Amino acid sequence: MAEVISQSLRGLSVLLSLIAGGCIYLILLNRYLLLLSDSRAKKLILRGVLVVIGAIALLFGLWAAGRIWMALPAAVCLGVIAGEVHRAILRRQYAGEGPVHADNAGVSLCSPITTTDLAIYRYRLTTANWRGAPLRIAHVSDLHLNGDLPVEYYLATLERVAQARPDLLFFTGDLVTRIEYAAELPRLLAVARGRLATVAVLGNHEYWLGHEPVAEALKAADVTWLSDRFMRLAHDGQTITLCGYETPWSRVFWQPPRAPAGELALIITHTPDNIYRLSGLGYTAVFAGHYHGGQVRLPGFGPIIVPSRYGRRFDHGHYVVNGTHLFITAGVGSAVPPRRIYCKPDVFIVDVVAASDGEGERTPRPA
Repeated sequence: MAEVISQSLRGLSVLLSLIAGGCIYLILLNRYLLLLSDSRAKKLILRGVLVVIGAIALLFGLWAAGRIWMALPAAVCLGVIAGEVHRAILRRQYAGEGPVHADNAGVSLCSPITTTDLAIYRYRLTTANWRGAPLRIAHVSDLHLNGDLPVEYYLATLERVAQARPDLLFFTGDLVTRIEYAAELPRLLAVARGRLATVAVLGNHEYWLGHEPVAEALKAADVTWLSDRFMRLAHDGQTITLCGYETPWSRVFWQPPRAPAGELALIITHTPDNIYRLSGLGYTAVFAGHYHGGQVRLPGFGPIIVPSRYGRRFDHGHYVVNGTHLFITAGVGSAVPPRRIYCKPDVFIVDVVAASDGEGERTPRPA
């Protein structure tokens, strides 16, 4: 009997240690390891850290069986559960209005591969900072041109964007994953245009690769590259401020100006991790990508991996943080792995409309 109890404790100890080790690895992966520059060394680091943590967890589980130290991996697991509860509370607090319409948004359990199954989400942003006719914004991100997906897919996607007839078209980074595919960008980006402006920022992949060819491609496509700067547009008797923010990958610290009071002011950036820094500047909305919606999602649970210091707090959709609207698209392409599972690529169409008298904006309590 004692031997059975000892073996059961050993099995429980090893299981708890391995689960705790897996949680620690996912935390490190999301918050730090995935942000390393793409290279062969990165792959070795990812695998090496996994092996080291797995070996330590296994040895610790065998050693701690029947000792008070068994409580340590259990405490790690409870801490992760508490973190998930906190995340759920914050997501509820920050939740913005859902899309007013979604084309092809659902997923089928029988069809897990969704790599090119594009969805279109349409949002309505009501704000007192805009007093003109409805202003349409198309938000496209993370094309990740690398040869894994056919050019025809990208052409069809941008043709759908063009059919929406946007006034403003935003590209929020990671246009390529392999630098030689920058040569394809002028032809693709010419398919869709914003009536007032087409603007872009670069993401981590462009800066990791050497961003000059992509910058030249944007210029050839007549797309304005808002690299840590802003521009102002006059439209319908009002002024629109557009700001591009490329921190942290541009490696140049730039503090965006405060938004002009009472004017529509919009920021495009690659990572939503910038939201807390930007939300204190009075901008109406921030548009970002980078997360790919997790790229691999579990039905009913959501993404497992999100490359963010905040984990799964902001993965996809519309949020309102300290009064600033945040729109996070899942992007169009895919990186590593070159597949999406239960996670459709998408494009956001956001219609900015004037608030009627007495209609206020939803401003949640600051965190």
